[in-house]
Amino acid sequence: MFPIIGRLRCPICSEPVQPDEKVFFDIINTVMHQKCYYKFPRRLPIKDKGSLQKMLLKYPFFHQEDEED
Repeated sequence: MFPIIGRLRCPICSEPVQPDEKVFFDIINTVMHQKCYYKFPRRLPIKDKGSLQKMLLKYPFFHQEDEED
């Protein structure tokens, strides 16, 4: 359904983000683990928070490629 699952990595720890993990979504649409956000000194304001699954369903640009196929 979402080909990005398993390929999307946290920019701070470089680990893949799993659908059930809690993430922050910042103002430039970066997805990162909530636990990693506070480890990084340069933090952008948060636009949304919750599980990756919630973000995938909420924001249409995550599944635009699926509609084009």
